[in-house]
Amino acid sequence: MTNKLISTFIWLLPSITLMRKVLLLIAIVLEGCSPQLSLEQEVINATFMEMVGTYYYNEPPPPPPYKPTHPDSLYNEIEGEIEFTIELDGGPYEGKDSLTRAKEWQLERDSLLNVFNNFDWEQYEEDSINWYKLLDNPKKDKRNIILLIYDSLTVPRLDFLNLSHRLTEEGFRENIRLEDSWRLLMIKLVEPDFESKHLEFEELTNVGDYQLRPVNFESTEQDRVVATLAFSRVVFNEGRTKACYYYREYCGRLCRTS
Repeated sequence: MTNKLISTFIWLLPSITLMRKVLLLIAIVLEGCSPQLSLEQEVINATFMEMVGTYYYNEPPPPPPYKPTHPDSLYNEIEGEIEFTIELDGGPYEGKDSLTRAKEWQLERDSLLNVFNNFDWEQYEEDSINWYKLLDNPKKDKRNIILLIYDSLTVPRLDFLNLSHRLTEEGFRENIRLEDSWRLLMIKLVEPDFESKHLEFEELTNVGDYQLRPVNFESTEQDRVVATLAFSRVVFNEGRTKACYYYREYCGRLCRTS
C-alpha cells in the first residue's frame, strides 16, 4: 500500500539561475506506508519525478550559431577612458593621448566592420534553422544520467528562504491562493526545534531513468552528472491529508527556466 496523491501545489521561490528552489505543498490520502520507506520518504518518492522531470534525459542543447555584431550596435557613444598614472620600475607611466586612442578605436571598429560585412549570413540562416530543429527534437542522452543527492532531510532556515513576510497571513494571501492551513503547515516546516533526518535515497524507486548517487560520487566518461538534489523534512497536518517539503536543485547552466 502506498500514498495516493490527490494534487500538488508547487511554489517556486526566487532564486539565482544556478539553483531551483521549490516548496511543494501536497494534498494526499494516506492508504498505508510501503514497508521499505518511511512516511516522509514515501512522499518524496511519490513526487520525485514531478520535481525533477525528464528534462535531463536529453543531450545538452548545442550553443547557438555564431554571428558577428555590428560595431556601431555595441555602443552609441565611446566613453572616455579613465586617466591614471602608475609607477613601472620607478618611472611614471603616462596614458595615451586622445589622438592615439581615437586611432586605435577606429582600427578596432574597421576590423569588426570588416568581419561583419564579410560574414556568410546565408550559412548563418541555415545553421540557425538546423539549431532550432535540434532544440525542438532533442536527442536522448545514451550515457548514465546521474543525480547527486544529499543523504539527509534538512530543516530549511526561515531567513535563508526569505519567507518572513510570505508566512504572515497577509503575505500568504498575496503569494498563493490556498487556505490558511497550508501556511501553518509551512511554518511547522521551518520550526527551529525540528531536526534533520537520514535519507535512504537508495530505496527511492520512482526515479525514472535517473541513477541516484551520493554527492561524493566520482563520475566516469559513461556518466553525465546533471544536478545535485537536496530535500527537507516532510511535515504533515494532524489528519495526515496534507504534506509540505522544501526542495533544492543545483544545476548550474543546465537549470531550466521555470
